[in-house]
Amino acid sequence: MTESLTTTLGTKTPRRLLRRVFQTPAGLVGFVLVLFWVLAALFAPFFLEPQANDFDTANPLAGPSLEHWFGTDALGRDVLSRVLVAARLTFALTFGAVIISLVLGVFIGVLAAVLGNGARQVLFQLIAAATAFPSIILALLLATMLGRSGTAAMLGLALAGVPSTARLVVNLTATVAGADFVGSARLLGVPKGRLMWRYIVPNVAEPIVTLTVVTMGASLMMMAALSFLGIGVQPPEYDWGGMIAEAMKDIYSTPWTTIGPAVAIVSAGIGFSLLGEKLAELLDPRGAVMTPGRMLRRLARDRGRGGAPAAEIDDAPSSQAPKGELPQDVVLGVQNLRVFTGHGDDRRELVRGIDLIVRRGERVGIVGESGSGKSLTISALAHMLPGLLEAEVDAHTFLGTDLRGLSRSRLRRIIGAKMPMIFQDPMSSLNPSLTVGRQMRDKLDAHTSLRGAAAKACMIEALENVGIPEPARRLRQHPHELSGGQRQRVMIAMATLGDPQVILADEPTTALDVSVQAQVIDLLKKLNEEDGTALVMVSHDLALISQVCERVIVMYDGRIVEEGPMAEVIGDPQHPYTRALLGAVPDLSGGTAHELTTIDDYSWNTDEYRAAHPVPRHTDSAASVAGGAR
Repeated sequence: MTESLTTTLGTKTPRRLLRRVFQTPAGLVGFVLVLFWVLAALFAPFFLEPQANDFDTANPLAGPSLEHWFGTDALGRDVLSRVLVAARLTFALTFGAVIISLVLGVFIGVLAAVLGNGARQVLFQLIAAATAFPSIILALLLATMLGRSGTAAMLGLALAGVPSTARLVVNLTATVAGADFVGSARLLGVPKGRLMWRYIVPNVAEPIVTLTVVTMGASLMMMAALSFLGIGVQPPEYDWGGMIAEAMKDIYSTPWTTIGPAVAIVSAGIGFSLLGEKLAELLDPRGAVMTPGRMLRRLARDRGRGGAPAAEIDDAPSSQAPKGELPQDVVLGVQNLRVFTGHGDDRRELVRGIDLIVRRGERVGIVGESGSGKSLTISALAHMLPGLLEAEVDAHTFLGTDLRGLSRSRLRRIIGAKMPMIFQDPMSSLNPSLTVGRQMRDKLDAHTSLRGAAAKACMIEALENVGIPEPARRLRQHPHELSGGQRQRVMIAMATLGDPQVILADEPTTALDVSVQAQVIDLLKKLNEEDGTALVMVSHDLALISQVCERVIVMYDGRIVEEGPMAEVIGDPQHPYTRALLGAVPDLSGGTAHELTTIDDYSWNTDEYRAAHPVPRHTDSAASVAGGAR
């Protein structure tokens, strides 16, 4: 299959970005307006300042003419020249206010995403209280307190804009901070500074860029308003707002003297708004696509070089931890695992007393309907529960080490490279703003000493092992440039980096079609058989689990209701819920008259039933960790 039409343009050079700005009328108009005023701010004072300050007392308040396009002011000075010269001071103060506001607002907003829950809530309340004051009123107050001057107006406007910027960034980062790829980065041990600026900020860059450029237009008007009210720029200096204030004295007799600075403010504001929207669209790596013409040219160029177009993958056939008293082949064990949400009287138990051990090279499946606690269980095993949930456990061992009470840094060193997790949606699990190679390198940087060419060779080998063609080129691509099957293979390749002992797979085939599901399942089985890596796989599909796993655990309502070897559980299910799951699997051998099983009787989901009927265990393979540890 030829390369997809959604292949992106690759690295955005300034020339390419500029060319794409010109492709739309809005982008072109915005760019031209902004460019005009920026050039005026840079060069007009050098050429027009003498003319702008030249008094002509014989020709005051003259109307528009070929010599004076916007007329003259009360002292006979050319209004157009003064408007162009005033652009420098107006832009300098506005740029300063926007940059200060942006830096402080982004820092506060991103800081809220990486702080603890208590500090985050305090910061939220402070931001909410600050945004209760209208920014223009706050700017007036601050500028007056700091003293009437252009600098005071800039600082007042900057500080007044911090709360709104911080609130936007907080709302954006709150969503990104809860994404799977950020959780994975935390587990890998990515430092907070890098987590903020590499994983969180790039994924909120689009609205921040829009906010910055669009805010320029609003800030221009607010800066002009402050000068108009006499709080901003003071004579003999002048900006657009000061010019309008001066012209208002003669507004009824010579209204044309206000037209020049008014047109400047409006046109600059519109230009920044149009350009901001277009730049935000282009700077988002997910928004860039290759046109059919460019794609065909690239394919022709590849053929000329003797290369073949890439085929879609969907169509392609630390030191050892000290040993405890558990059996030598047990790599992961947990006893009485519970997961809670809420606090105090509102505390609710979501996972209720799970006992689980995983032996070296074993493939364990966890099945149950949505909401049964499967994903929460393996998230707790990897210490990757969402922030509003907490886990309690009587015993939790990995490679012979008791994980309870360990620091986050120690947990990352032990778990990060040896217990990777594969999520069900690779698009949300991979960082959309980073290339595949950058994300794989982060794991190598955190858990190995490989750098430079050695690290690249390791990443290429990992991608080759999972069947991704042209791995060197894939390293330079973003996740959205890959198909669903390719993204899931990248997740598996990342899981193989380092020295994985157990792979936790949370419904890794849910978002894939049937043919790609088969490929992913084959890959996971291959890793297990060739490298001896244990696999814990979660799914609601009992038929799928039966194709992969040797042992199955059936969960309902946060509890294990049955477990044992796959063949025995399927061949002789003991629990009513297990029988209901098997009965819900379509069987076409009986024709269309076969009816699926539904659960009408929940009498087995009571404490009385559980007390009288212990969890069916077909073998002793699910013995508790505590029993082994003793």
